[in-house]
Amino acid sequence: MVWGLKVPMHDGVRLNATLFKPKGLRRRIPAIFTMTPYVGDTWHLDATYFARRGYVFLLFDVRGRGNSEGSFWPWEHDAQDGYDIVEWLSKQTWCNGKIGMWGGSYAGTNQWSVAGRAPPHLETIVPIASAFPTIDLPRKNIWSSYDIQWLTMVSGVTDNASIWKDQRFWIEKFHELYMRNLPFERLDRLVGNPSPQFQRWMEHPTPDDYWDSQVPSKAQYSAIDMPMLTITGHYDADQTGALHHYRQHVLHASPSARARHYLIIGPWDHEGTRKPSREIGGLKFGEASVLDINKLLKECAASNN
Repeated sequence: MVWGLKVPMHDGVRLNATLFKPKGLRRRIPAIFTMTPYVGDTWHLDATYFARRGYVFLLFDVRGRGNSEGSFWPWEHDAQDGYDIVEWLSKQTWCNGKIGMWGGSYAGTNQWSVAGRAPPHLETIVPIASAFPTIDLPRKNIWSSYDIQWLTMVSGVTDNASIWKDQRFWIEKFHELYMRNLPFERLDRLVGNPSPQFQRWMEHPTPDDYWDSQVPSKAQYSAIDMPMLTITGHYDADQTGALHHYRQHVLHASPSARARHYLIIGPWDHEGTRKPSREIGGLKFGEASVLDINKLLKECAASNN
């Protein structure tokens, strides 16, 4: 493992990565990476899993988060940064030029934006529980109070999971906003976290060029032609976003690209799309519901090498 690897982007900003290599590596092999705002250490065990099975794996903190430079603006820089990462990886002495992306939720969403830029060495993506801005996150038909809860979790550079999980705090604040009849755009200040990211979202209340820039265009969907696996769940909060991406690709892509785009929908909630459980909200499912997602992805990657 190599800690604190700094990778330069097109504008000079350096993103932080933790690099995992198979022990005794002596040849060029495929590389897999993920881009996360949740600090790369979150996915340490998954990176180790793939490195022990013959892949180089890199955990990238998106710009402005963790140990990466720059400022964090959700999804805004991910497409170009991901493109830069793919092409940087293709030039490394331990990489054979075949690059794949892995990850769920935020790290599933940005796979689509990177694929839309068509990096020459991107071989496959596996978008899991991927959101689609204006379809399911950060707004559907209306804004959600959860937006500032999520933005607080990813404020600053560290992980703020404890405040994110404090449901009593959030319910009290959301109730206060309602009872005081305050405008929604003041929610960030009410909870004590004035957020430029939240205010930027408020400046774009309906689908427009700002949101369109964060997902592939119709032309970009039509040009995406690689093996892909979309994964979501029956109870996944981002199911609508994941399926919208899937439908847009199937609608605009070539017949050969559609034939190589696979879809799995299991009896899982958002977290369960990566770590399936047999029980969701009191409902119990059969043993087949506990799918080993990483094993599945490893087998898919091996078939494409």
